[in-house]
Amino acid sequence: IITDFSLYLLCCCARRTGAASYIDVVRFAFGPMAEICITGILWFFLSGVLVAFNVLLMGIFAPLARDFVTTFTSIDMTVIDEKQFDILVLLAIIVLISPLMLQKNLYALRHICYVGFTSVCVIAVSIGYRAYQRITIDIVGVIPAGLIGTDMQIKFMTDDWMDALHAFPIIVLAFMCSFNVVEVQGALENPTRERVKSVIHISVTSCFVLFQLFGLAGYFYAYDACRGNIFLNFDPSDSLIIVGRLGMGLTLMFGTPVVTLPCREACLSLISQIQSRWRDSQDSAILEKQSELDGLVDTAHTTLLNSNMDSYSSFTPGEVEIDEGICDISAGICDISAEFSNPVEEDIRQDHNMLAHVGITFMIASFAFLGAVSVPGVEFVWSILGSSLGMLIGFIIPSACYLKIRGGKGMGRNTNIGAFALLVFSILVAVACTIGGLSS
Repeated sequence: IITDFSLYLLCCCARRTGAASYIDVVRFAFGPMAEICITGILWFFLSGVLVAFNVLLMGIFAPLARDFVTTFTSIDMTVIDEKQFDILVLLAIIVLISPLMLQKNLYALRHICYVGFTSVCVIAVSIGYRAYQRITIDIVGVIPAGLIGTDMQIKFMTDDWMDALHAFPIIVLAFMCSFNVVEVQGALENPTRERVKSVIHISVTSCFVLFQLFGLAGYFYAYDACRGNIFLNFDPSDSLIIVGRLGMGLTLMFGTPVVTLPCREACLSLISQIQSRWRDSQDSAILEKQSELDGLVDTAHTTLLNSNMDSYSSFTPGEVEIDEGICDISAGICDISAEFSNPVEEDIRQDHNMLAHVGITFMIASFAFLGAVSVPGVEFVWSILGSSLGMLIGFIIPSACYLKIRGGKGMGRNTNIGAFALLVFSILVAVACTIGGLSS
């Protein structure tokens, strides 16, 4: 419900300001400095998403690789450290997809979302069938030995509020689409207010139904033993689950370059915005000094004119011609036009751009890899991202932007009251969930 309302607030802000993106809405509401801040937040958020993707890739493919090596080779896996083997598998995956991560255009992967959606549906049905088998009877060979005999009592509500603080941010991230909704509204042929509402309602409701079925299937299969990555509850050789496992693994593999692209663009854009801001501040300082110089020049010029010094009459006051340019002494500036092109400088600039492209991509991939092998599990990453950046991007900023842009109408409107309530609620929950996630 709050995600639906937050998306509607963003669309209202975009309609009022003519903004074409999430960042444009923030800039219209709070200025250029806010644009720099939100770009940095998106960069860090997407970096965290890549860490979570790598954790999931390691959890999906490492058991399959271990089972393959055990079955088809003579290598004794008992003498190999499991954690080191998982790290090697993840490193091999990153090396495999690194050419795609370096691409500047991933238009060819635009249909990967269909593969992901199909995989989720297959997994939900497969887990649901295994859950039915689990409820009916513990089947040796189908249900892993670690789950046989575990407590199958349904827990309708948690008895520990720390669990709720840990889980709520993950639910927030499941519905995270705030930074895309403005572009979706702009892509509609007839983006009326009612049509935008209808699109938001249908999209959020459809996702809720799918996620709810998936979550219930996983819970009724493993109950309190359910892992952060549900695939870790299944045997790698489970033939019913392996199709969905491979489909989801391929989706994450190709989804990693898709997320790397906007992450890299956000980093490059952040650097460009900071440089532009620095240049503007320098230009302002120069203009301020030049205005002081103009005052001194004007004073001296007036003094010279009043003294009737005819020896200077051969020049136009304050203006001297220099080759193809004109120096305006009274303005304190000189514009000498000299157009030229230097192929060597152009090649150097292109080399620097390519070096920055490769270097930032390597930095992003390295951060994701090191983060994935350091965190205790994917649920920790999702919880921290959702409690801090997810709440900020999804609820705090949209409600604050709406109140800034439309707050002049007062608090008599229901939408303004709702935006204010969402802002207060989001801040309180973000603080509580962040503290709870870090303490756990």
